[in-house]
Formats: sequence, C-alpha cells, structure tokens
Amino acid sequence: MTTSKELVSKFNDIVLTTYGPHQAFKQTACPMSCGADDLVFVFESSTAPHAAAVIVTCLQVAEQIKDWSNAFIVVVSDVRLAQAKIKQHFDDYKTHDLEWDAVHPSAVLHHTVKLGEGCRVGPNAVVGANCVFSENVTVRAGAIIEHGVVIGADSIINANVNIGYGSQLGQRVVVQAGATIGSEGYGFAADKQNHYHRVPHTGRVVLGNDVQVGANSCIDRGTYGDTSIAAGVKIDNLVHIAHNVEVGEDTMLTAQTVIAGSTKIGKRVIASGQTGVLDHLTIADDAILVHRCGVSDNITSGGMWAGSPAKPFKEFVRGLALHKKVAKLELQIKQLSKQFPVK
Repeated sequence: MTTSKELVSKFNDIVLTTYGPHQAFKQTACPMSCGADDLVFVFESSTAPHAAAVIVTCLQVAEQIKDWSNAFIVVVSDVRLAQAKIKQHFDDYKTHDLEWDAVHPSAVLHHTVKLGEGCRVGPNAVVGANCVFSENVTVRAGAIIEHGVVIGADSIINANVNIGYGSQLGQRVVVQAGATIGSEGYGFAADKQNHYHRVPHTGRVVLGNDVQVGANSCIDRGTYGDTSIAAGVKIDNLVHIAHNVEVGEDTMLTAQTVIAGSTKIGKRVIASGQTGVLDHLTIADDAILVHRCGVSDNITSGGMWAGSPAKPFKEFVRGLALHKKVAKLELQIKQLSKQFPVK
C-alpha cells in the first residue's frame, strides 16, 4: 500500500491543492470499476466514483465532488499528464520482474558483450559481438541484436525485436514487440534492361533518449550516414521510416504513417494515422498532419495540414464545402432534367 502523503510529496510540482484526509491506496483503477483502496483519475464529475481512496482531478471537478466524496482529492491542472506520471511511478508494468535469472540459459551472447549492472536477457535472445548495454537494460524473449549495438540505460527491447548492426539507442528507449530497427533501406539501381541491383546500406539508425517505437514498426538504416530519431519521439505501431530520414524532437507518428527516404521531419510534429510523406521533403516544426495527409511538397509552416496533396486546414475545409455544393448542384440538375427532359 502507498499513502496519498507519499503521492503529494513525490509529485508536488504538479499538485495544485488537496481536499480531505490522507488515505492509503493499493493501485490505480478505472473509475467505473474501482474499489475502496484504489486511486482513480477523474476527468468529469459524472464519472467520479463513491468508492475510491484517492481521486486525481482538475479544480472544476474537485469543487463539484468535494462535499460528498470520502476520497482524498488531489487537484492538478492537467489530469492526463498527471495520469501518465503517477501511473508510471506507482503502477507500471514491472519489466524487470521476469520469471528467470538475469540471463536465461537459452540466450546466446557473444563473449565480447558488455552488460551493465541490472541487465536482463530473456529466453532465446541473441546478442552479437561487441554490443554494449548500460545499466538496467532489458532484452525480452526472442530478440535479436546484431553486432556493435549500443543501448542506453533503462531501455526495454521487447519480444522478437530485431536491431541491426551498429545501431545506437539512447536511454529509456522502448522498442515494442516485432519492431525492426536498422534493416537495410529500399535502394535499387536499374540497368538498361530494367534489372534492379541492390545498393548496400552501410549507415546506422540512431535513436535518442526516451524514444518509443511501436510494435511491428520498421526504421531503415542510412545508405551511408544515419537515420536519426531525436529524443522524445513516439512512434506508433506499423510505422515505416525509410533510409536517411531525420525526425525532430518530441514528434508523434501514429499508426501506418510512412516517411520516405531522406525527408526531414521537424520538432513536435504530429502525424495522424495513415499519413504519407514523399522523399527528400522538409516538414516544419509544429506541423499537424491529419485526414490521411498526403505530403508531396515541403510543409513550410506549423499548424494543421490536411488532405492529399496536403493543404493548410482552412483551405482543405473550404474545398470540402465546395465539393458538397457541387454535389448538391449536380442533384438539382438531375431533378430538373427529369422535369424538363431534353428532346
């Protein structure tokens, strides 16, 4: 059990105020199914439970529930951010609590591998020559890490991940199951008979600190230099990042996004699902790409862009309105044609 006093002390930088007497809690839970010893995050007063030990919510909701709730109420300015930080600290999945010894007997490690203190390597994992892991790196079952890979402290490589030779991963990187980091990029040269010849890719993939790579995503190595993913980037499942791409800090790439080769993505960019970006383009900082955005030219400013080819959002919406008007006119013309048929 943990006390609400410990919670407030640990997260005093985000706590605005509190109501009620301190209580102990066992775990975080959903408001709809919580118990009397749970901590819950409440976004609307209508979802506030009667049975909870601790409620984390915003000031408006706290004012509405404080007179009838028996919970210890913690007021924060951003409930979602508080949920992320508090749940990570008190109720995250304990990756290191595995069922076997630090290095499973079935794992294969080259004799030159260097493991920092607290590292764990799961069943049937393979770690190649001259790999260097900082402290508390976890490699789960079936992962394959080729030679010369460097992985920073507290990183987690999940099941069946493949990390290509020479890749560099920063601290607190999480690679979800089935992802491939550092595979050869898609590069072929055609001869006069249109037979294609592979261009070897001898560059690397470099992931900064706090990068997350989703399940079954692929990041290709550079042709000569690096494919670079900066600190804080969050990549969803089923994302493909091609050779020589650069992705700026704190960018978010959601499911089925595809970034073609040598494109430069700015900082804090958000790409919604099924975004496609052609090669050798530049996406400005703070751009938001929505509605299956198809980017075929440089995005020169931040703000929301939509459609294919990508347009500023207001222009995209005007286009939708125009299409609706045209469809309405077409229907009217058909109706008039029935009333006044042309002989």
